[in-house]
Amino acid sequence: MVAATSGIIQRIQWDGSVDDSLTIVLDRVPFSVDFPQSKKSYLSNASSVHVVDLEYSFLLGGFSLVLSNGRGALMTANHFEFRPESVQCVWVPSEPCAFTCTAVNHKYRLMAFGCANAQGALYCIEDQTEGIQLTHRLQLLDKDCPDMMAACGPVEDLNWTPDGCAIAMIWKKGGFAIWSVFGALITFCLTLVHEGVSRSVSALDWGTEGYTMWVADPKVVFMYNFTKSALSVNNCSTNRMYVLLQGDNSVMLNTGDRVVAQPHGSSSASGREAQHKLFSNKAWMVVQLPHRYMATNWPLRYTVVDADAEYIAVAGRYGIAFYHIAVRKWKTFSNDTAEQLFVVTGGLLWWRDFVICGCSNTKTKTHEVRFYSKTRALDHSSAVVWKSEAPVITMNAFQNMLIIFSADSRLTLCEMDRKAGDVPTIVINVLQIISTENICPHPYCVVSVDLTPVRTETGQKKHTGIREAESLLINVSGRLWIIQRDSSDPYKDVPADESVVTTSNVIPLLLSSCVETIWVHPSTISSKEKPQLCEALWMFCGAHGMKVWMPLFTKDGTRRNAFLSRRVMLPVWLKSVPLCVQFDEAMIHGADSDLLYESGLDNKESDELPAFIVNRTSEVYLPQVLRQLLRRNLGTHAEEIAQTCTKLPYFNHSLELLLHQVLEEEGTSSAPIPDPLLPSVVDFVQAISKYLASLPVFLQTIAHCARKSDIALWPRLFAEAGEPTDLFQQCLNSGRLDIAASFLIVLNGTLGVGPVRKQAGALLEKARAAGDVELIAESARFLRALEMEEQETYRRTPEMTPSAKSPTIHPHPGPENMDLGNPISPQGALTFKYGSVVKQNSLADVGLSGGNKAALKKANSVPFNNPESVDGRSMSVVAAPDPTGLITTATGVQSVDRRNSESFNYLPDNSSILRYSPGTSVTSRNGWSRRRRFPGYAHAVEQV
Repeated sequence: MVAATSGIIQRIQWDGSVDDSLTIVLDRVPFSVDFPQSKKSYLSNASSVHVVDLEYSFLLGGFSLVLSNGRGALMTANHFEFRPESVQCVWVPSEPCAFTCTAVNHKYRLMAFGCANAQGALYCIEDQTEGIQLTHRLQLLDKDCPDMMAACGPVEDLNWTPDGCAIAMIWKKGGFAIWSVFGALITFCLTLVHEGVSRSVSALDWGTEGYTMWVADPKVVFMYNFTKSALSVNNCSTNRMYVLLQGDNSVMLNTGDRVVAQPHGSSSASGREAQHKLFSNKAWMVVQLPHRYMATNWPLRYTVVDADAEYIAVAGRYGIAFYHIAVRKWKTFSNDTAEQLFVVTGGLLWWRDFVICGCSNTKTKTHEVRFYSKTRALDHSSAVVWKSEAPVITMNAFQNMLIIFSADSRLTLCEMDRKAGDVPTIVINVLQIISTENICPHPYCVVSVDLTPVRTETGQKKHTGIREAESLLINVSGRLWIIQRDSSDPYKDVPADESVVTTSNVIPLLLSSCVETIWVHPSTISSKEKPQLCEALWMFCGAHGMKVWMPLFTKDGTRRNAFLSRRVMLPVWLKSVPLCVQFDEAMIHGADSDLLYESGLDNKESDELPAFIVNRTSEVYLPQVLRQLLRRNLGTHAEEIAQTCTKLPYFNHSLELLLHQVLEEEGTSSAPIPDPLLPSVVDFVQAISKYLASLPVFLQTIAHCARKSDIALWPRLFAEAGEPTDLFQQCLNSGRLDIAASFLIVLNGTLGVGPVRKQAGALLEKARAAGDVELIAESARFLRALEMEEQETYRRTPEMTPSAKSPTIHPHPGPENMDLGNPISPQGALTFKYGSVVKQNSLADVGLSGGNKAALKKANSVPFNNPESVDGRSMSVVAAPDPTGLITTATGVQSVDRRNSESFNYLPDNSSILRYSPGTSVTSRNGWSRRRRFPGYAHAVEQV
């Protein structure tokens, strides 16, 4: 199909012939708005409108068009030959900016349009009305690119990956970005080369299996290498347990983080509860595929890891191969002829010690499901083969059940029975066959199938014992359908030796749309410790974030109120694309890319090309789940979920994140909040603290949240949590002195010096009674800082006398008896009579020379004579007494404040030291004083 500027679309045969009777003329094509059945009209200025971009989709049944006037349309026909008299167009809802290009996703049935404002818009066809509706937009956040139009320019081209799971966008000024199918940003780069060089691009395309991206400008072609998640092409249950990435000839595996119980000493030493620790693993295990296998089977197509992360199975162009992680050895077929006997088309799957592959036999031209044991050599003689009537599209397993989706739109449920012996084998019994023609427009649209224990009436069941298969979850073009098993199911109580085959047309229920991946707890036994989290269903919806279908029941598995829904859908927002959900650890793992530039061929800065480093990411989802439950007035269920997670080492941190996020959003909101969530969160933390009577969860959460928040938000926080003085006193009474020290910093920002000094004294006495040496030192330093601040305030507002001109200095007879303790002690070595400030120009003008009769402990304010200084702000000079009568200062320190006299010491030998004690201040180069008042923020500058 060739579109011309004259407003026609010609059809050219592969032999070069043109049939004029099949030529489509735009001014003769009717256009309708939103729906094909709505009122039709024709182009008013058809002579000047023509097609600038078009792409055909056999699953949409038409062409996605971009016209020269900036509008988009879907061109369909009533006849499969697209005869001109049967053609009609439906307008795509208009955007603020004109469309520039288009791309069609066949698997998810999406139309993507690039816009002149550097953004993208994606549309789908609504099933019920067949209207075109907007699903999401492709745009960078303000933190990534404040002005996309100025930095990127119009969208030049769009292109979907071969698997349909990601879309690449390039801009006119040379940058590119990659999003997931429903709009989650994966990576982006605003320039193809170094930022100082501007290039305009003209074309974009993906290489084989989506491992390379080709970008062309008028002179150069750039090629970027990528790795992708194994879930994009092999969406099975075991791949969702770990972060597994695959390249064209390598595999990257990360097993995630684990919370492990560590007992205190020996098991018989004490009866204390085991301590739970987090063992983090952010390193990638990179496995290169064997050269002999890749030489004839490049590129890598499918990858799967077993449930224990001990074996990896891969499939390329032909055959399969195993990798034993512990011994780091590959297992392949003995010869190329054996490898080329079958082609994997339906993915790979691990079940116990067998790998299952849906394949097509290249010799017999039949469709099969093959089973190979990992304990034996790869050989066809030991394989178990099950014949399929149609090509296998995808597979999955749950316990001893296998579910197979084939190209005839049928789901086949099988029972697998492993037979032990010298050669282990598997017996396959077909239980049920389910037709999905009513929800599946084409078999290629099925993304994944899962057999799960999820059920809408989960709240009415006792959650004990073995988890049974209760429902089928089918993802069709991003729409997640659930097919539940009822009590009259024909295979529910069937004996193992009896085979039942039943074709069933059941009524499915739509759970959610825009779903890319789902996660269900992989265990076969119901969790008694975290039943709500482990029975939840997680869904990743791209730009719409994560969704969790959470059951509402108590620990014993019963519903609390009959009028409540059995499950609730909660949104969870993440910072990266999720690849693994750890239910017991309440964590979500993913991967992201860090951008850097590496030198090109000429090793010039202007020729530096962008490169990316893949990092594993981790996020704790517990705060967001609790927050959404509290927002829906489900505080009781939130408390029960929180009580099951108290053993997590980051549980207290989760409560701090919950409180801090709500405080920041509501405290900085410019609009009034009709139903604030902060009071509910504070009450929730108090309830959890009562449950954990031995731990000060509430006090610790409030104190840490206050220290992490802006001072302007403190009144809002303590209006709900209580006065900080009362909370401080509670910490003292309960013996939580470390938390009391945190509240002391809060009191220092809310009360005056006098009340704070009183509270600090009380903390110091408690610390002495408890024998906490570190806290004693911190409290003492804090008191000295308060005293210095009070003296500073007094010095800045002195009682002036009219006749006073300059301070009178009374030097001490010698430095050996000089008081270096309190700088404001009246019994010190020097006494002062404050008068007007007299500015001097040098140290010699105040008598600080080598022939001085005595060294000064304090001097008057003098200007900071720095040539880099912009003004003549006054400064204070403090000199340490030296046996030689010379003034010694540290390198890089220009001056120090009067209050630093207590921090000066000298050594009896020839070395000297200048130490900056906590609680004091050092005058910076611009003349202003930087203060460190609080314990825990001590820094020292010294020279020996």
